Amino acid sequence: MSDIDSLEALHLAAAAYAEALRDGAEGTELGKHLGNVPVPTRLMLAAAILAAADKPVSTVSLCQVAGVSRGSTYNHHKEAMASIRENIPVLVRAQLAVLGETPSAAELFDQVRDRDETIRELRAELKTARRERNTALAYARDLHERLRPEFEAIAREKHEKVRHLRPLPNPLEDHE
Repeated sequence: MSDIDSLEALHLAAAAYAEALRDGAEGTELGKHLGNVPVPTRLMLAAAILAAADKPVSTVSLCQVAGVSRGSTYNHHKEAMASIRENIPVLVRAQLAVLGETPSAAELFDQVRDRDETIRELRAELKTARRERNTALAYARDLHERLRPEFEAIAREKHEKVRHLRPLPNPLEDHE
């Protein structure tokens, strides 16, 4: 389905839903009308709604608002969902900034997500650094154990060569 067809399907679904509400059908299900709208288009609409409503744009909330299954959406539209989660809220905030309004919860959610990613990267770096440190320590311990007999032999040899001095009696003291 092309982008034009997606927009046409969204427009027709919105018109049909609005018509049903105007006709007094209060129990009209939105999902029934959105059934022909492609999932990525529904996800974009949901992301825009959540961002404009100052709600966090998470995978769960996106799927819930879009009325799609999280598992199948993840399996079939994982890249689109990730891109939509990251980019649509930024676009909505930029458009709202023109009006002088910026949703703070969405910004905070983005900051938390960025910090979580930074923490994840730092933990990976720390794990790598610890692994390298442990390897270096193991090498040093192994080298120490291998060289210990040689160092002990050198120390014994030096100890054997050393002559311990003892004081000699003073001959002048004996005569007095």
